[in-house]
Amino acid sequence: MADKAYDIFISFKNRDFSGNPTRDSFIASDLYKEFANRGIAAFFSNVKLLELGAATYKKSIEAALDDAKILIVIGTDLSYLETEWVTYERDSFHNDILSGRKPDACIIPYLGSIEGTKIPRCLRGFETFNVDEHDVKAVVDFAERYLNNLRGVEQSHVEKSLTTGKMASTYKPNYGKEFSRLEIQARNTKPADMPAINYVLEKMNKSKVNILDLGCAYGYVTKDRFGDIPNSFIMGVDINKDCLEYAKIHNGGDNIVYEPLAFEDDDLEENLCALMQKYNIQSFDIMFASLVIHHLKNPNKFLKRIRKFLAKDGYIIIRGSDDGSVIGVGDDGLISKIIELHLKTQGISDRLNGRKIYSQLLGSGYKNVKMMNYVKEISEMDIDERYEVFQERFAYRRNYLKILCDKNPYDMESRNNLEFMDYALECLENKFSEDAFWYCEIDFVGIAQRK
Repeated sequence: MADKAYDIFISFKNRDFSGNPTRDSFIASDLYKEFANRGIAAFFSNVKLLELGAATYKKSIEAALDDAKILIVIGTDLSYLETEWVTYERDSFHNDILSGRKPDACIIPYLGSIEGTKIPRCLRGFETFNVDEHDVKAVVDFAERYLNNLRGVEQSHVEKSLTTGKMASTYKPNYGKEFSRLEIQARNTKPADMPAINYVLEKMNKSKVNILDLGCAYGYVTKDRFGDIPNSFIMGVDINKDCLEYAKIHNGGDNIVYEPLAFEDDDLEENLCALMQKYNIQSFDIMFASLVIHHLKNPNKFLKRIRKFLAKDGYIIIRGSDDGSVIGVGDDGLISKIIELHLKTQGISDRLNGRKIYSQLLGSGYKNVKMMNYVKEISEMDIDERYEVFQERFAYRRNYLKILCDKNPYDMESRNNLEFMDYALECLENKFSEDAFWYCEIDFVGIAQRK
């Protein structure tokens, strides 16, 4: 029979220096019993010694440390924390967290009244319980919530992006400073959009143009890019109703409407058909999606589903970005560190989607695919323009980590990553104001027609 897998490892000094049971051992026993009553597997060395004998103690310790998601370190006396086995268990578990072998693990210190500066450094950053102020039940409640949060994350992995293999995008256009950042982004990306928009308008040469802006958010881009096109009707659609309310009030017009539409719902086609009937639209001459499809779990499926609503001689325009196109000179390696951490974060969108747009269009029932990419660089920008590029391309990256911290405030890895991200972003923002710093990126713009 295989050894039992453990969620919890209880680390404590069993006997004092006179050979008597320590207070810590009684606390550990109470913790073990409470976990057992709740059906949570906890490693408690006294029990394992009785089951296996002292000869296999070290082997069982190693296996249990490998299994455990939570290490509870009991220490009513500083000298107990400094003993050989407690130090070994604590340090090896902490090293596994730092090295990435246990990215979701947590240490719970359950301590007596020990002066903060004397507590081992690796314990100081974790949520600490005091043995005289918090009973065993409070510690077990905390550990159980943490395990449930981990299981919630694991369950949510069912909703994965097919392109990233990670949890589906948790992006929220009304989170943090996205309201103002999206307005900056709309301004900064106009030079990338207009060549493609002008190209398709010239190719179609129609007296009346129906336009669908997929993922319009606050309507900044919708009104700016299409609002002044003669004899046009523009429909902006988005899943976020708060954004749509703002768009209706501030970015509407006689020829612009905004409607809710969820792009990955099973009834997407039926809902879009209903909107088209509402406004007496047979088909769309231009479908436009800026920085949208990389948030979807299955961009190809989405592109296939909307293809039939595009006029035979119409065009779809897709703009995306790609962190692989980013170049920074004089940034002291900050950009690569920020991007590396961002790419590892659960819930991010597909930050490498730009390079995939061409093949995604070809593989989703479109023809005459043409890439009209735009190179953005900052050499002739003033300091305010440089600052806006930083806001557009980097500042939002903290949001994904902050969302994880909001969801689980006890996740020390997310908290540490957020602290690092905030520090790195602050340093990079300063770099953008330095004359010697240079930055370049590509906006990927693909246009195509339906087959």
